[in-house]
Amino acid sequence: MKTSTGIAATGGTNGGSRDADIDRTLDVPIGTARKPTRKLRPRLSASSVGSHGASSTMPPPSQPASRLHSIHDDECLSTHSSRRTNSRMLDDRLSAKSGRTRAGMDRSDAVSLHALSSHSRIIWSSAASARTESASDARSRDRIAHWREQHVQALEQDARATDKKSRKSMDYIPSQRYKQGREEPSISSETPLRCLLRYLAHEDLQDSIWWLGLLLACLIRALVGLGGWSGRGKPPMYGDFEAQRHWMELTWHLPTGQWYRHDLPYWGLDYPPLTAWTSWLCAWVALWFVPLQEAFALLTSRGDESSAVVVFMRLSVLALDVLLYLPSLAWFLSRRLETRSIRVRHIALLTAWFQPALILIDHGHFQYNNVMLGLAALSFTLLQSKLPNVHASITGPAAATAELQRLVLDTLSRHISLQYVLAAVFFSMSLCFKQMALYYAPAVFAIMLGRCAGLMQCHWLRGLTLFAGLGGATLGTFALLFLPWLPHRAELEQVGLRIFPLARGLFEDKVANIWCALSVLPVGPRWKLQRMFGVETLAKMSLLTVLLAILPCCILLFMASVESVRRELIMDDAQAEQVVAKVRRRAGSVASGVSRRMTPSVRGENYARSAHDSSRGSDRHSVASGSLFGGSTSTLMRDAGPHRARPPTSMKSTSYRTSVTPSPAADLLPYTLISTSMAFFLFGFQTHEKSILLPLLPLTLIMTARGDRTGAGAVAADWEWAVLANNVGMFSMWPLLLRDGQGLAWWVLFLLWNGMLGYRPWEALRSTRATFVAWLSAAVHAGMLLLMVAQASVAVLPPHASGWLSALFQRYPDLFPVLNVLLCMPVFMLVWLWSLKKHVEITLASGVLVVTKSIK
Repeated sequence: MKTSTGIAATGGTNGGSRDADIDRTLDVPIGTARKPTRKLRPRLSASSVGSHGASSTMPPPSQPASRLHSIHDDECLSTHSSRRTNSRMLDDRLSAKSGRTRAGMDRSDAVSLHALSSHSRIIWSSAASARTESASDARSRDRIAHWREQHVQALEQDARATDKKSRKSMDYIPSQRYKQGREEPSISSETPLRCLLRYLAHEDLQDSIWWLGLLLACLIRALVGLGGWSGRGKPPMYGDFEAQRHWMELTWHLPTGQWYRHDLPYWGLDYPPLTAWTSWLCAWVALWFVPLQEAFALLTSRGDESSAVVVFMRLSVLALDVLLYLPSLAWFLSRRLETRSIRVRHIALLTAWFQPALILIDHGHFQYNNVMLGLAALSFTLLQSKLPNVHASITGPAAATAELQRLVLDTLSRHISLQYVLAAVFFSMSLCFKQMALYYAPAVFAIMLGRCAGLMQCHWLRGLTLFAGLGGATLGTFALLFLPWLPHRAELEQVGLRIFPLARGLFEDKVANIWCALSVLPVGPRWKLQRMFGVETLAKMSLLTVLLAILPCCILLFMASVESVRRELIMDDAQAEQVVAKVRRRAGSVASGVSRRMTPSVRGENYARSAHDSSRGSDRHSVASGSLFGGSTSTLMRDAGPHRARPPTSMKSTSYRTSVTPSPAADLLPYTLISTSMAFFLFGFQTHEKSILLPLLPLTLIMTARGDRTGAGAVAADWEWAVLANNVGMFSMWPLLLRDGQGLAWWVLFLLWNGMLGYRPWEALRSTRATFVAWLSAAVHAGMLLLMVAQASVAVLPPHASGWLSALFQRYPDLFPVLNVLLCMPVFMLVWLWSLKKHVEITLASGVLVVTKSIK
């Protein structure tokens, strides 16, 4: 029957509910409705089982066919006459299940009725009643098929009757969806970079992403190096490219006593000694090649821009990137994002490796900022400490007394202290390469001093030991690098004067900081800062302003470091006692075995408890504050509890493991680095455009992926601020890079990086609930685009139409750089204020700051 086949072909959401309704109707005469009326068989006693096991007084069940015949067709149809179904959806369902046949229906019905017949045969074992039920099953099957045909025909008629109304209602859906989509667009985390990583993972290339990213990063840097550089073809001073080449020349040919005195007007050395030693090493490598020997000759090689020199200089920066800068970023992100997915870590890594600002300065303009930033990143990595894992198991034999003492003394907190000492060495090397690393010094000093103070609260000798270790490592590193100048005080003073040249003025060129913005305001000459105050007074004003700007964040980081040590030592002492107890039990075992007595102690409902066996066989509860994990659920206390005892474990001497929970100081450190470096850039003395690279490093390191909702949306907000700061930082260097011939590279890298991350600055214009940073980003990017279009329009105007413009630029020759400063400086100021806001949020969330409300 065609109708039966069409019935079986109906599907979809409504089709499934319709079949369910049919099944429920069918169950009325066959199964469900009969169960309450069935009489229960009487329970037989133990004495009557043998004699009455085959007999029963229970009457036979009624025939299902008689009940089916009593249901009229009109009643069956009236049950579903109120359903209304769209004819289009019904036709789709009819075509979707065209493969189902009448035989399939008959089989399904036969199976259900066969189950009933089998049940009847189990109860009634007579052959006559089984044949009667088989005949009734056949009649029921025919009746069901006929009823289903009529039911679906009625549904089809109802669907066609309501088709016109449903079409009219569907016509309004696209416009409504468009309006809703315009009001509240969904924020998708799908980006080109994420799709690329997903494709590589699908092709089993996930393990090669690190190497592919490294090759691509090197390729981008090499392509940027094909463009121009600072001072290209502009004698007599040329630019930074010639300065770096000249320092290689003089460090190789002159003794160390002359490095900071030789021909100071022509690119005299003005960086700390590690820069000089790096230049000497590069000259040593260059002189291995014959074509480069004349390119680094003393005095006669000035202004040499031959192809061999350019290739060597470009390769030297690229080699330092591969050997130092890129691995240091990878190590930092691997420790900071240890608990995140592998894809998020890859996105963060590629985002940092492809950051365009440093690529354009080092490989375009030409400098060696990658060495300073790479050493600083190594120091930051070692300062990313984790809270100890109190449940680190110790396995293996360790009964010797010497082994016991080593396990107790070699605790995790001492490992962290050693990492701090090593971090001091790397940061001292960064300071000795470029003095601009001082932008990070207050944050590093605050976290190290806080650890010393925290350890001193526990035991004065331990804190004093760390302080002495940090001081010794710093002084030793400086002494080693300054060794040739230490015996002669005059030479040492000359090095200091070259490193900190106060005579250069408050700022260089047009930099987007406070002092430059104030100097370009349309006020009279007598109100200019340079006219009102001398250089020394301006230097003191700058120093005082910087100290006031960095003081709040450094104090909070100091408090977070002290609190981190306190929590670490609570767990660390408990872990040490657990080690002692287990070693002693194994060394002096008795017949009774290990005591598992657990005596819970309650210290308050807001405390997290971790139980550890003590040396006396009982337990010890190390108590930490309830805000230990900043509101997150950590596996550190997963097995802790007042009534849960951990089974005894064997021991191993190398099992002091850290948890995945970062310390409060580690959480706060990147934001303190942002705050201090941005404060130095905005209020510091002798600042230039390239100094913005220092705040951009920690801003880039806090980025993960677009749409990351970790931390209740806090990570997504950080990502928005970081991308905005990077883009504005690139725009602040636009005048410099345009003079160097890197305009095309600027545009390509800017669009490539933002497109790779999926960043759309004007997306906030389509939403009614956009955040402040989203609206700020839309306005700032619109201003950036407007300025660049205006500058390009002025450059291409014909001569007869640019008469008034020439007069304007004669009076204001730096109009566009000044407008650049006035646009970028407020954004940097807002980024600095946002970093202070993050300090307050993190310290409150981690329990470093506690706000109490008095109740009267």
